[in-house]
Amino acid sequence: RIVCATHRDIEQMVQEGRFREDLMFRINTFEICVPPLRQRRDDIPLLAEFMLRQFRDDAGEGQPLFTDEVYEELMQHVWPGNVRELANVIEHACILCDHLPIRKEHLPRQFTDRRLRKELRTFGPMSLKELEMAAIAEAVQRHNGNKQAAADELGISLKTLYNKLNQMTADKAA
Repeated sequence: RIVCATHRDIEQMVQEGRFREDLMFRINTFEICVPPLRQRRDDIPLLAEFMLRQFRDDAGEGQPLFTDEVYEELMQHVWPGNVRELANVIEHACILCDHLPIRKEHLPRQFTDRRLRKELRTFGPMSLKELEMAAIAEAVQRHNGNKQAAADELGISLKTLYNKLNQMTADKAA
């Protein structure tokens, strides 16, 4: 018996000539379609708890494994890496957590940077350059004009920040 798994559309690949049709018929005896995690949000808490118990011996029955805030973060994530990404996130949290429950600070950075993702959505459609300039202006304003603090927050050097601010000024003048 052979069990095969893929995230690709094999029938489409056959039509495009990128997969042998006879091989598809040979391996396609019984198909099980499992939708991606982002389409099965109700499974996330159960999977997270199961994975946590795999990584931690002290995760007993009846004790809280995650805070409500962590459950909310896990449920709202898009999960482009599917179940493997969830497993990595849970393992990351287990490494950082000495005592259960898992708290928000144990999650990887992509979960704690949610504020930035919400702010980016409020900008609406814009070019990458416009988005960069808006982020710079917001950081400078948030730090009351302290350019070193803004540069540190943005992860760029002070010189780079000044170059980008000069470019912003030149673009506005043009």
